[in-house]
Amino acid sequence: MGVKVLFIVKEIEGAEPLGALYVAGCLEQAGHECKFIGTRGNDVLAEVRRYGPDVIAFGATTGLHRYYLGLNHHIKQHYPKVVSLMGGPHATYYPEVIQTPGLDVVCQGEGEDAAVELCDALARGDDHRGIRDLWVKSEGKIYRNPARGLRRDLDAIPFPPRHLLYEYDDSLRRRPLKSFTTNRGCPFPCSYCFNPSLVEHYGSSWKKVRVRSPENVVAELVHVMKEGPLQFVGFRESIFVYDAEWLRQFGELYRREVKLPYYCHLRADMMTEEMVDLLAWSGCYTVNVGIETANPELANGVLRRQIRMDRLVHGIRLLKRAGIVVFADNILGIPGGTLDDDLATLELNIELDVDYAAATLCTPYPGTGIAAYAVEHGHFSGDFDLIDDSYYTESVLRFSSDEEKRQIENLHKVFAVTAAIPALLPLVRRLIKLPPNDFFYAMFRAWYLVCHMTDVMPRRLELAELVHSALSIFGVYRGADENRYPAPAPEALPVVAPPAQAACGDTRTIQLRRRPRLEAESAEAPDVR
Repeated sequence: MGVKVLFIVKEIEGAEPLGALYVAGCLEQAGHECKFIGTRGNDVLAEVRRYGPDVIAFGATTGLHRYYLGLNHHIKQHYPKVVSLMGGPHATYYPEVIQTPGLDVVCQGEGEDAAVELCDALARGDDHRGIRDLWVKSEGKIYRNPARGLRRDLDAIPFPPRHLLYEYDDSLRRRPLKSFTTNRGCPFPCSYCFNPSLVEHYGSSWKKVRVRSPENVVAELVHVMKEGPLQFVGFRESIFVYDAEWLRQFGELYRREVKLPYYCHLRADMMTEEMVDLLAWSGCYTVNVGIETANPELANGVLRRQIRMDRLVHGIRLLKRAGIVVFADNILGIPGGTLDDDLATLELNIELDVDYAAATLCTPYPGTGIAAYAVEHGHFSGDFDLIDDSYYTESVLRFSSDEEKRQIENLHKVFAVTAAIPALLPLVRRLIKLPPNDFFYAMFRAWYLVCHMTDVMPRRLELAELVHSALSIFGVYRGADENRYPAPAPEALPVVAPPAQAACGDTRTIQLRRRPRLEAESAEAPDVR
């Protein structure tokens, strides 16, 4: 007899929670029962009462973690016997979050096998303190477990059970854009990314990219197309493709069985003419590439990108020449950078004629190299509770002056529209000196929405969804979220190794690693074995 697991997802109306869905698929395969619910317009405590779960699960990013910790504490006050499990980026970056009252288990890294072992143990009434990848709170102590070996065969993992989303809200089935992944792992040590935290947890095996077979990827796409309408495919892994032969095999199947435009993430410096031609031939409509900064010293010394700017520029020009839409990521307010650096980055986006120049404000997430660098060099206090759930509002970093901070935050809001209309640049240099205001933010959201739906991932929305998207520009959303509660202060509990008799599951040991070095490392060739 399995256990009942309730996945609680804030903003379930947005992109599908793929990580949680993969975990749910493995739990269902192991005989456990799963349910997904959203929070907007929903009384979560009443849903818990109706469903009666044994486990409640959250996948949290930093900033959003406070929302989940507050909601979890509220639920646990009413249902103290329910086991609460947090996974996702925040738990991976900062497993010490388990010190928060009410949180029982934290999962670092990939959660499928750890979640199955946890639920199997709970179903049997067994000790679950020794499950690899988990930090477990029990009787006033926290049991910290080492990493397990990574799954190498991704084809053996069940497809995400999207029917669980559709059972909650059938409008999610009718969404024209749906998300997929083709691989896991990344060989690059970018300091602003979650991947180095996973290298720290799993060791160098995380750098060996694990790739699904083209047949498995296309089979999932065909399955999803049978479940509901699909107009545009979004591939969401860090880097979509490393190998031209894989792309050629994928393209042959995709062109025959799917025939839809798709979006993917790439490193522009890895692009060759052969790779770009195969992307265009296979159906790639849009690529998301990281420019991040025009300053090579910031790119490699602070962001640790291991990138040559001439190759980045050449790759973007190849993509543009092939007629592929280029969605460029940029980071403003990098520690050690200046307003002039960010304006130079804007000018590089203009020079390369990218189709959408996205910008974020540099955010020092816990456990990342950029956070350690910012603290070490006096750009950040180290108080991660200052971080909001969005990197689109304001920066938590220290700047040379309040005036520079204000101008960089304002530049962020008008970055994309200025890249698209370069004639605005002289005016923008003056406008960013104004105080922060709602007009800049509304323009930022409106430009993103229009470009996303018409250029980046063109698709037809139902009228209700179109109205909802338009109203969101002005902060008006469908249904209020009444599930906000204050997160309790953490407790200083001892962290110990699990008792020998509690050890279970995967017996392979991977030593926990120290934080990666901050200085730039020599480039490593991607290993896709």
